Amino acid sequence: MSNAAVTWTGNAGTDIFDGGNYSGLANGVVLGPNVTVEDDVTFNNATVTIPQVSAQQRFQVASGFTMTVDGSNFSLSGGSNDGIGGAPGSTLPAGPSGPTLNIINGSSLEAFFIVNGVQMNVDGTSSVTLGGGGNPVNNSVINLDTGATLAFTRETIAQFNAEHLSKITINGTAAQEGLNFTIDALGAGGSSITAIPEPSIGLLGAIGCVALMLRRRR
Repeated sequence: MSNAAVTWTGNAGTDIFDGGNYSGLANGVVLGPNVTVEDDVTFNNATVTIPQVSAQQRFQVASGFTMTVDGSNFSLSGGSNDGIGGAPGSTLPAGPSGPTLNIINGSSLEAFFIVNGVQMNVDGTSSVTLGGGGNPVNNSVINLDTGATLAFTRETIAQFNAEHLSKITINGTAAQEGLNFTIDALGAGGSSITAIPEPSIGLLGAIGCVALMLRRRR
């Protein structure tokens, strides 16, 4: 379905799949799980829930469009195992790409997964929690700005390193533990990643000089 830009109003509640919560949807369109929105979608200062629906489904945005979560809070409800994604056939990093998902201005987004070519960008004031196990970053990639946090409630540190590390960038560069992100255990079976500033060139130079002086003293 295609129309003008779509905006969240919350007029019918908090359900992300309820078309009554949006303005700008094409006339006669019935929004629901796995129904592709062929427009940019904006959530501004919104409280949104991703409810449990039949099977495992997603709020779906077409390739080339952007979903912006601005100063908003998304949460799973009713034991939901549903998520956000693009249309089938989209895949990253290989391509073709799906939608862009921007999480900005103090937003908090909880979903079970992202799938089908999503490029998720999380700014330094925002956080994302993915509740799924197995492969919650499915054919998708994530960029974290310094200060952003990314949590996996069902992926341990070892599982993150094995399955997701290659899908993460920090400020557009490859994620490297201790250099541009830290990782900690989250409960018994999860992990939490925080993007940190990389050491400046000057600091690295100073560290090198100190190391050289220490070697000369030995």
